[in-house]
Amino acid sequence: MHWRRICSLGLMGLLMAACATPEQKAARVAAEKAAEQKLQLDLAAQCDARTAELMQAQMQNPAFFSDPANARIAEEYRQKINLPIFQSCYKLAWNNYVNQVKLQQARDWAMQRRWDDDMNWMMFRPRLCRDIINGRTIVYRC
Repeated sequence: MHWRRICSLGLMGLLMAACATPEQKAARVAAEKAAEQKLQLDLAAQCDARTAELMQAQMQNPAFFSDPANARIAEEYRQKINLPIFQSCYKLAWNNYVNQVKLQQARDWAMQRRWDDDMNWMMFRPRLCRDIINGRTIVYRC
């Protein structure tokens, strides 16, 4: 079934992801890649600014390692990236980022639970009554 027909049927939930046009999907993938690269650069900049600059140059130029004009810079990039102190710092920065995300998620969940508990008394709860009609037990709203 063609994606436009699926979208026109009004199917919700999981099928809505299939309703994105190829251009929208490509834009979403590009935005995710850009965000991932920005995160990598931010984490590298916490450890060494020069290495972050080299990483940015490598990300922007697909022929970074094969271009003879970049041979010296590519070698400097390899040396900086392979330093154990940089790798340890980058791993520490990554773990710190992951833990911050988990902590924020736990705070959000706790706030949602508190909100749900506070609002629970305000939610409309239909009152249900039970009766026997013609020998059958029925449950209905009172």
